[in-house]
Amino acid sequence: MTRLVAFTAAWAFGIVLAQAAVLHPAWLLLAFPAALVLHFGAADNRRATLAVWALAGLALGAGRYLLAQPVFDAGHVSSYNGATAVTLTGIVRGEPDSRATYTNLLVEAESLVLSDGREIAVRGKVLVKAPPFTSAFYGDRVAVAGALETPPVFETFSYQDYLARRGIYTLVREAKVDVLASHQAGRVREGLYRFKAHALATLLRLLPEPQASLLAGILLGVESGIPEDLSAAFSATGTSHIVAISGFNLTLVAGVLAVLARRFFGKKGELPVALGGVWLYTILVGASATVVRAAVMGSLVLFARRDERPIHGPTSLALAALVMSAGNPFILWDVGFQLSLAATAGLIFFTGPLTQLFRQMLLRLMTPQRAEIFIGWLSDALIVTLAAQITTLPILVATFRQLSLVTLLTNLAVLPAQPFLMFSGAIALLMALLVFPLGQVIAWFAWVFLTYTITLVEFTARIPLASIPVGQIGLPLVWAYYLALAVGIALSSQSPAQRRKVWELVRQLSSWQRVGALTALALAGMFLYMRPDGRLHVTFLDVGQGDAVLIQTPAGRQVLIDGGPEASRLLSQLGKQLPFWDRELDAVILTSPDDARLTGLIAVLERYEVPRVATGVEVGRGDFYARWEALLAAMPSSQVSTLAAGDVWDLEGGGQLRVLSPLPGTAAGPLVLRLDYGEAGFLFAGDATTVVEERLVQSSPTLLPAEVLQAARNGAATSSTPAFLEAVAPSIAVISVSSDNRSGNPAPQLLARLLDTTVYRTDQCGAIEVLFDGLALTVEADCSTR
Repeated sequence: MTRLVAFTAAWAFGIVLAQAAVLHPAWLLLAFPAALVLHFGAADNRRATLAVWALAGLALGAGRYLLAQPVFDAGHVSSYNGATAVTLTGIVRGEPDSRATYTNLLVEAESLVLSDGREIAVRGKVLVKAPPFTSAFYGDRVAVAGALETPPVFETFSYQDYLARRGIYTLVREAKVDVLASHQAGRVREGLYRFKAHALATLLRLLPEPQASLLAGILLGVESGIPEDLSAAFSATGTSHIVAISGFNLTLVAGVLAVLARRFFGKKGELPVALGGVWLYTILVGASATVVRAAVMGSLVLFARRDERPIHGPTSLALAALVMSAGNPFILWDVGFQLSLAATAGLIFFTGPLTQLFRQMLLRLMTPQRAEIFIGWLSDALIVTLAAQITTLPILVATFRQLSLVTLLTNLAVLPAQPFLMFSGAIALLMALLVFPLGQVIAWFAWVFLTYTITLVEFTARIPLASIPVGQIGLPLVWAYYLALAVGIALSSQSPAQRRKVWELVRQLSSWQRVGALTALALAGMFLYMRPDGRLHVTFLDVGQGDAVLIQTPAGRQVLIDGGPEASRLLSQLGKQLPFWDRELDAVILTSPDDARLTGLIAVLERYEVPRVATGVEVGRGDFYARWEALLAAMPSSQVSTLAAGDVWDLEGGGQLRVLSPLPGTAAGPLVLRLDYGEAGFLFAGDATTVVEERLVQSSPTLLPAEVLQAARNGAATSSTPAFLEAVAPSIAVISVSSDNRSGNPAPQLLARLLDTTVYRTDQCGAIEVLFDGLALTVEADCSTR
């Protein structure tokens, strides 16, 4: 392991630890003075030197994450999300992204005029969805009229997280855009984008569809014109990398430019011309994470070629990752970056061993000369694909929840045609820019390879079980896979003598010691994974025909509201949600003493430490309630309280849990609770009757609006009346219900009233987790397997 590899690995780990809030990031900065002490104390020791670099990387990675945190004050444009009829002035800072019915513009905000006429200086990036044929272009100062919104979160994809990684926290849909001035940004980049727009228009005239759009994606990185069914076929067959600009494209560009530069400018001109061409092409095609990674590594190859020095793959990859994450530490969570990094690592570490394995197999069947011919043919088509699959498989399966069974077959058939496709397509485009008829003739050759690629991909995508859906893959399983892979790589990189020495050390350990070491490692990984992540978690537990809600604050406080009708089911749900070492709940609240909410809580009080229990004024009946009363009587009186409207619990970190019902002077009834955390509001209606809902609408209308509503009485026909829903105005409704309930819940009448609201049901989705990170709500629920 080189110093740079150790530094980069620790750098990335420092960013991840800081983001996960395992410790306050400031504590991780202490690794830097520790590195200095180790450096001066053991500078001659190689392992100590690597440790110094790793500690420095850990500290600097955490520091970089701290510096990258956005400041959401009154001057940030996202502070005005929700404002309507505003006019935003700013400069277009990205290439216009034209779609079928709109054009995406990335605008750097300068000022904002609110609906009352006030003008405010603001900062921050805004994604504007402009009309499809807008004249706005990169570098234009524009006036945008519309409404500011927080980017949405969909059921299977968080658009808000996707944009946040790019520093965008505000969205304007259906905007009216007027250009105020042009050429307000970099003229070189503007010139590149205008050339690209002209090249794209020319390319689309050369060929029919979908061949033209596929070639536009391969050469220019413009994939928006590829039909959805064809994109789905590429995804199902594991060949999406063909469409994306990747290291293959950059390698071809760098190679051609290097040859031309040496021919016309000599050896001295080769490096600057090739480097300039690579980075101009990188900017031209959009500078995505995949392209930038390839450009950095391609640049290193050009430097190594000039100095006639070999290039060390892991060090080059580490440098690319370091450069990119230093510019934007949030890129570590970008799936494109993860896949690009993993695929390149697969090529570095597994291409050689796989080539040797195939060579040994072929030598048993044919002569060495023929074996080398086959190896050359299999290298790009099969071996490289297999090497990349080894390292990208967990990310692909965990992200897209599908596994392609035909990816090797499709790549084996399609990849040999790609160099000819790229070369003929590029020549056709260049010729068409000069003499269009000549370029069109050459494009016919590209059409052959494009059609071949499309036909093969669509054919293999139609094979039965070409792609099989898989359930949600947890992060611990992904980490375990990569840990095993890393151990295997580390062992394979050692000499046979070193491996024997390691094996002897392992063999000397007793079975208990080996199992203990593996168990300790697993526990450490789970501890890091299950620590509070700085977000609010509200989980509607799947307890059948009853209610149970677990609130986990960003600081790690845990409150359980109700327990459902079955103890074993509630305990199982808590076991999945809480860290395995955690046997304490900060508070338990019983909203109504009926069996559908009480029964599970008895086992909770018997098995967990609960320092605070709260109930309403209602009195229950039966054996379960008698046992509940006995458990409360055994607790110190200071730990048990009775709640009524107006009571407020302050939760650590600024959240509040408020009691809305029963109101003073009214008959005893179930508790209705409201949770406020930042801009997010949750309303837990529990067992509220129609009478309770009417009283709340009349007495507390300002306290009812909430983004998330727990439907009362498990979705009964008379619950959530029209007046109550109008007052709450939820964007998300959660119904806790069992699939075999005899009441027919949720009632069709209720579902009709919730037609304009996103509805989640525990009988269809299991446990439903709603997360809030301070900006937007995210729902995590697996509704596809039920």
